[in-house]
Amino acid sequence: MTNIVEVYCFIDNFVKMIESKSTKDLAGRKPMLTKTDYITLAIIKQEYGFKTTKQLYEFVRDYMQKDFPPVPSYQQFNEGIKSTFRYFITIAWLLTKLTRQKESKYHIVDSSPLPVCNNQYRRIAKLFKGLARSGKNLNGWFWGFKLHLIINHNMEIEAIRISDGSVHDTDVLEGDFIEEIKGWLVGDKGYIGKKRAQELAKKDIKLVTRSRANMKKTPALPMHNYLLSKRQAIESTFSYLKHRLSVLNGYARSVEGFFVNVFSAVVTYTLNLTKKRKTCCLQEFSIALIS
Repeated sequence: MTNIVEVYCFIDNFVKMIESKSTKDLAGRKPMLTKTDYITLAIIKQEYGFKTTKQLYEFVRDYMQKDFPPVPSYQQFNEGIKSTFRYFITIAWLLTKLTRQKESKYHIVDSSPLPVCNNQYRRIAKLFKGLARSGKNLNGWFWGFKLHLIINHNMEIEAIRISDGSVHDTDVLEGDFIEEIKGWLVGDKGYIGKKRAQELAKKDIKLVTRSRANMKKTPALPMHNYLLSKRQAIESTFSYLKHRLSVLNGYARSVEGFFVNVFSAVVTYTLNLTKKRKTCCLQEFSIALIS
């Protein structure tokens, strides 16, 4: 992973920038851990593969007291992690915005389900009532949300959106999700739609998908075959998020905690890829904060 001290410093600069623009005075006692501490710990949770906040808390209490003293009670610790929700959304948005400014040979779009419980319990689940919806993919029905991503040819995340499970994939191809996306956009069969393809073409986006079995066969261009062969890259991205960073959270006890887990996984993925690609993402981030 990128040097954790460097990560801590850039997060601290970000938090100070956000809090300097806030006019709200916080009443009560000063928290034992700062927002920077909690955001960094949420990233550590993803990097170490902890499934629950309790596992992270026990790890910090037993092995990291020198780094994050003093350790609060578990209830305060849990509330502190949940309070990072809006910070992670902003960090993820800014990182993806920086990625979209880079030149890309092509873009790949896809979605993956984020179930919050077993589908058979959807009628008695109370936590996400009114938010989660039923959806269907190749593996069958699920109840929860969808994670929509666009990546570039370097597997860097350019756009992220979360919808309920009932939203069709083509419905998210609008607005800020495809802002600054130009050129080839590769998707699976779920993105087939003549009307949507025409709308994207007006924005200089060329949608490429495989045809369904019941569609009229047309000769495929060599460029289309090449692009479709690269679509597997986004499957690798989802696999990394799910199996390495545990973006799927079946232990969520709050809405904020669920989405903190999702966005912290996306941010951790970007930081890990930054180290692998040897790019100066954190320096760009600091410059973006100043500007």
